[in-house]
Amino acid sequence: MKARLRLGVPWHLVTLMLLSLPSINFNVCHGQTDDYESPAAPPPGLDECNGIFLTYSFTSREKEYPKVKNASAQAWAFKSLATITNTGEHELKGWQMFVGFQHKEVLVSASGAIVVDGDDFPVAVGNGTIFAGNPQVDLKTAIETAGDFTQIAAQIEIAGSVFGIKPPGVPMPKNIKLVNDGYKCPKSTLRGNNPHVLMV
Repeated sequence: MKARLRLGVPWHLVTLMLLSLPSINFNVCHGQTDDYESPAAPPPGLDECNGIFLTYSFTSREKEYPKVKNASAQAWAFKSLATITNTGEHELKGWQMFVGFQHKEVLVSASGAIVVDGDDFPVAVGNGTIFAGNPQVDLKTAIETAGDFTQIAAQIEIAGSVFGIKPPGVPMPKNIKLVNDGYKCPKSTLRGNNPHVLMV
């Protein structure tokens, strides 16, 4: 005996009707896999770090209004990504990261963090600023999380405006560093020949 709805419509007709409706979208989510043999590659330089690893990556820019002839007065909308990863043996409590902005940047958002020395967005940060974790305030160790990047690392998705650096120039900060007491950061460097990534 075939399964039927209460209205007496066979299941295979219901399925056919649902699939024929053009306004319904079906999305498949694969989620996490157990592919331990080919895990995602870590950020370059991460494997050489046994402490706190910081990066700042410039990702995009486009010309903003008003469009002016004076290149130094032209504003550009930009996006970048800053990361902080605990690769050490001790949990990092209340992490704070300094980004040495230097091109009259005005931030309009920073998801994953708050600006410590600013009130609300938009905020001028042309002399650099300090980000603090929000909502992820502390970074646990790989040892106590079995290498779970969602607990040992944080990302700051930054959007804002920058002035005077037209392509092909790249408006990078002059430096990045960890502000927390008890850590001494080496000088930040560009990754190889890539002018878009700064790391410590």
